[in-house]
Amino acid sequence: MTVTADPRISTFLLRLAPVTASLSVLVGTVVLVGGWCFGVEALTVLVPGLPAMVALTAAGLILTGLALWLLSPLPPVPRQRAVGRLCAALASLIGAITLAEYLFLQNWLSRLCAWLTPAQDAPLQPSPQTALAFLLLGLALLLIDVETRRGHRPAQYLTLVVAALSWTALIGYGTGASQLHTLPGLPTKIGMGLHTSSVFFALCLGILGARPEQGLMSTLSGAHAGSSMVRRLLPVLLLGPCVVGHLSLMGTRAGLYTLTTAFALVTGMLTFIGLPFIWSASRRLNQAGLALEHAYRTEALHRAWLMSIIEQMPDGILILNEQGHVLLANAAAKSLRARTSDGLEPPGHPLLFDMRSPSGQPLPSGAGPVVRALTHGEPEAGIELSLRTWDGRSVPVLASATPIQGTQGTPGGAVAIFRDISLLKDLERQREEWTSLVAHDLRQPVSVIALALDALRHDTPGGPAEEQQEPLQWIDTSVGRLRRMIEDLLDASRIEARQLRLERQPVFFSVLVHESVRRMEGQSEGRPFRITAAEEVRTLVDPLRIDQVLTNLLSNAVKYGTLHTPIDVEVTRQDDELRVSVSNEGPGIAPEDLPHLFQRFHRTAEGRKQAAGIGLGLYICKGLVEAHGGQLWVESEPGRRTTFSFSLPVVERA
Repeated sequence: MTVTADPRISTFLLRLAPVTASLSVLVGTVVLVGGWCFGVEALTVLVPGLPAMVALTAAGLILTGLALWLLSPLPPVPRQRAVGRLCAALASLIGAITLAEYLFLQNWLSRLCAWLTPAQDAPLQPSPQTALAFLLLGLALLLIDVETRRGHRPAQYLTLVVAALSWTALIGYGTGASQLHTLPGLPTKIGMGLHTSSVFFALCLGILGARPEQGLMSTLSGAHAGSSMVRRLLPVLLLGPCVVGHLSLMGTRAGLYTLTTAFALVTGMLTFIGLPFIWSASRRLNQAGLALEHAYRTEALHRAWLMSIIEQMPDGILILNEQGHVLLANAAAKSLRARTSDGLEPPGHPLLFDMRSPSGQPLPSGAGPVVRALTHGEPEAGIELSLRTWDGRSVPVLASATPIQGTQGTPGGAVAIFRDISLLKDLERQREEWTSLVAHDLRQPVSVIALALDALRHDTPGGPAEEQQEPLQWIDTSVGRLRRMIEDLLDASRIEARQLRLERQPVFFSVLVHESVRRMEGQSEGRPFRITAAEEVRTLVDPLRIDQVLTNLLSNAVKYGTLHTPIDVEVTRQDDELRVSVSNEGPGIAPEDLPHLFQRFHRTAEGRKQAAGIGLGLYICKGLVEAHGGQLWVESEPGRRTTFSFSLPVVERA
């Protein structure tokens, strides 16, 4: 579980790394140059008689500080990273060689540094604690960005070991216990110097602060109550025993009380110092527990509100996990299931929801919107489906599905909504019936007008007068237009009700195309036709309906094509289907009109200007082509060329 970091603490720890690195480089340089090159003994030994900082130790501090300086930025610069690792490796090498010298009783590095030794008698070899600290700090800097699978940082554990060594040495200096900074069996002057241990401890703080939000440091830099408690207790746990122990030793040395009394005082003082912090920690934990309990109650209340809203919604709502198992289904969704059991099925299982196309055909495997949302992470909205319920009903719905993003961008499930549109379908059916009825009833008055017009033309002796010819022609044109509109309305109603009847018969398609073009040539108005036909192919179609499609497409090409530019009609065969394209040069179709071109009653702005109509021609063409098992589409480039194409299945033998 990731702990949220406190930005202020993280910023402070990040700034600590370059400060401690600069301190290490500064102290090492001053001791190496001033203390060993120029022989200023006060720089190498802060207190006479105590361990000194030798030249190799000063050089190691410089290397370690440089490594921390170069490796602490996030993200590290590649060149700086390489140089920083080199410095860390050299510091670790110094520690490893020094430990080997103690192990094998050699002094290889001491001989190399002999020319730096001042006139007074002083050791040249770092203490074993110092060598171990260099070895571990070098390794920690080399592994500063390494993380195990469980989120542990090896560099932080190595740094904590060095922090324990240096802090122990500092306690020895504070209490006068020389065994804590000088190992038994070694001369007094060979040990971890006071400034050496101080710089080591500062370096440990810098290395830990270089990555404040990772590993063990995430607990210290967190923004929660536990992290705040750790930050409050840590200084007291480090400094409290040291201060109390030092004060008790001062009283013992002054003869105020015996060593036994000093031990009793230390025990009592530590107890009374720890109690307030334990009390404070318990109080904070209680507050955190109360806040968590309040959050749980609030979350439960919000969940209850949400569940109540979802349960009462008229739309069917499903919440599924990443495996497609139903986690939540409201009452409306349960009423749409294909069976009444509460089993959890995988996505798209036919027994849970029997999803079908609007025509009643079962959906192919993996074609449902819920499956696409789960497997591909693709949201689906407003897909018209038909659900076959457990009680035998066929319910038309609009299905929508939205994927849920889990942690780290992985799929976390999906939410599906089924909106019952039975009422809308009934209203649409009533509208279609009304349209069909009105169109059917309009036939009679139009037929009466046509009969009256025929009587005026032929039953009058000598025919109509000259001044009546033009008005009668207007009436004839209007009657023809009304008849076309009525037929369009009837065809649209049949397509919507799926009651369109086709009288299929085998025809040679090229012959059908040539006949349709021949009839349109008289109306082309200077726009010649160019026909490109493939091999003679026989298809099983309704010739009158396909001629209606061709006539509509050719008529549109004549209406909207540029004058004196050819209209291309191309018939090609691709695999098991026949493709017909009608192409013309002209103003083209605007991109915003293309998605709506085949909708009912849709007309482009250019179409409303140039030709009369009600916007059903292309809609009917699409319905007729799809009734034959084909498809109709358009490609248009505004100002250049427009191509309408449709496909039909090929039938080789009647």
